[in-house]
Amino acid sequence: MDYMQDMKRNFTLTGISFLGFVSPREMISPSFAWELNALSFSSGRVDVEVPRIEGDCVSRGNSAWFAMAKNLHVLNSRREFLLAVEDPFGDLLWGRVSLAEKWDFIEVGSALGVTGSREGFPGFALMSIDGNSAIVGHSNETSISFTGAARLKEIAELRESASRLAFHSPHLGNDAALAAKEWLGLHPKD
Repeated sequence: MDYMQDMKRNFTLTGISFLGFVSPREMISPSFAWELNALSFSSGRVDVEVPRIEGDCVSRGNSAWFAMAKNLHVLNSRREFLLAVEDPFGDLLWGRVSLAEKWDFIEVGSALGVTGSREGFPGFALMSIDGNSAIVGHSNETSISFTGAARLKEIAELRESASRLAFHSPHLGNDAALAAKEWLGLHPKD
C-alpha cells in the first residue's frame, strides 16, 4: 500500500475524510499552531486538561477537544478543518479534512499516527479553514491536554511571530514567507 492509500485508510478509521493537501503558499505553516502554547491567558488562550487518574480519559479527551473546536470555531458548518499531517519526508503540511459523525482522535487516531504517536497519547494541531482559530493537543503520562485560541489574527503575539516568518526567516523559503504574509492580510503578489 502506498503512502496516500495508507494515510487515507488511517484517516477513515479515525473518523475523518481527507479532502486534500493545502498548498504551503495558501496557509501559514502547521508548526505555527504550536505558538498557541506560548500565548498568555490574557490574549485569549484556552486550556483544558483531562487527568489520566479519572476513569475513561479517552471519552473525556475526545469530548474535550471537540467541545473546544466547536467553541473556538475551528470546525466550519460542514465540520471541515485543517489537520497537520506529516508527509513521507517528515515535513508537516496542512491537510483539509472533514469530521465524520463517528470519530476517535484520542485512542484510534493516536494509535494510527493520525492524531498522535501511540494509543491514548494525542499530539496534533488543528486550524480553522480561514486560519483564525486553532487547537493543539498534547499528552503525557498523567494527562491529555488541549490549548486553543480564536481570533488568532488579532493576537499581537501571533502577529509578531507571523511577521518574523514573513520578513525575517529566509531560511524557511518563499512559501513560508508568502503564506505568513497572506495570513497577516498583506496579500503578497507572486
